[in-house]
Amino acid sequence: MVEEVAPSLFRLPVPLPDSPLSTVNTYAVVGRDGIRLVDCGWDTPQAYEALARQLEEIGGGIAALREIVVTHIHPDHFGLAERLVRESGARVAMHRVEAMYVGARYEDVRALVEQMAAWLQINGVPEPELGVMSRGSLEMVRRVGSRRPDVLLEGDEILDWGSYRVRVLWLPGHSAGLICLHDPEARILLSSDHVLERISPHVGLHTQSPGNPLADYLNSLEVTRSLSAGLILPGHGRPFTGIERRVDELVAHHRARLDAISGLVAAGEHTAYAVTSALPWKGRIDGWQRLAPFERRMAVTEVAAHLEYLYGSGRVAKRHHEGIVLYRPCNA
Repeated sequence: MVEEVAPSLFRLPVPLPDSPLSTVNTYAVVGRDGIRLVDCGWDTPQAYEALARQLEEIGGGIAALREIVVTHIHPDHFGLAERLVRESGARVAMHRVEAMYVGARYEDVRALVEQMAAWLQINGVPEPELGVMSRGSLEMVRRVGSRRPDVLLEGDEILDWGSYRVRVLWLPGHSAGLICLHDPEARILLSSDHVLERISPHVGLHTQSPGNPLADYLNSLEVTRSLSAGLILPGHGRPFTGIERRVDELVAHHRARLDAISGLVAAGEHTAYAVTSALPWKGRIDGWQRLAPFERRMAVTEVAAHLEYLYGSGRVAKRHHEGIVLYRPCNA
């Protein structure tokens, strides 16, 4: 259902069938010359129909689209961009770093599966699980068009949307090229999946998330904490307030997770897979047994990001042995 969250700024929830998230939020700013859209849902008939109907409701429909700003290229935020551009002629803007991965993620899918299988194997995933875990995202890939951007953003640009002048904030972590949009005068932050009210956004280390993504995420949270933002418009869930409180909660969550993972490594040498399978998931001690293959893959990448953060901060050591990455106590 369309919700006007601020003058001429609308939240358009788009359904995500078969997803625990239920919907993704797209946001539309209606101006005299058309509609600016932030994110667009994945490419399914249900998502397209829901978005098209809501765009008609706020005025002009798909034909009125002038610009689509993609906060990051995960399927639920990027999937429909290609179809919407084909029908409207709108231009697509995303961060330069995020644009680097469009082809590798959505065009050369076979290579992506092979790279993911190799990465999982290096991180200790046993042979019987490799195939199903490496192919876990293929269904999602089918829900995305591989539209390349017309405009590459770097961060700090000001987008003039008539009633709003939003600053582009490059805040890597959840994705390497994720951006948020901030209007300091209106005190509005479109936070994408960087800050969510009830969910800790996934931060994972994998073949397309190099470096130290959890360090990037925690640094990005510190930037976000200082923003003038009375209203936060997230990628999932309802709009909310209290940016400082929520950032502090997210930082505390990751600190607790780091301590738990460090405690497991203190008992001996482990792969990322071994640490992951020993942790509680979904609030249950036996949660690992309840995870589907794709969820297991997400869990391993998340724990790997925490392990890499611990390694980078000198709290654990790591070594490569017979093609496997092993983490151990620093004094071992």
